[in-house]
Amino acid sequence: MRRMLEELYFGNINPNEKHFIRNSEYAENMQIIADNEEKLTLLLTGKEKDLFLDFVNAQGSVDAITAIENFIIGFRLGIRIGIEVMDGEDGVLRDII
Repeated sequence: MRRMLEELYFGNINPNEKHFIRNSEYAENMQIIADNEEKLTLLLTGKEKDLFLDFVNAQGSVDAITAIENFIIGFRLGIRIGIEVMDGEDGVLRDII
């Protein structure tokens, strides 16, 4: 446990730094998004283009906020599970001493 806390203190643990696997379903869908965004940006002009880019940027912000919130929710759930696991005296059966 101490080792993990030291790694966190020194900045060696950064859960949001990840690479995705090439040729994965994720990578394929990211490519589709990028290709379609580029095509739409080239097709649109004026207010329509501005509206689309505002939409893309807002969606990116929502995705980032959602990722942060889900990380916090998952972290809190993990801590709650850990606390419950450590509280071994809450059942009706006890160890025989």
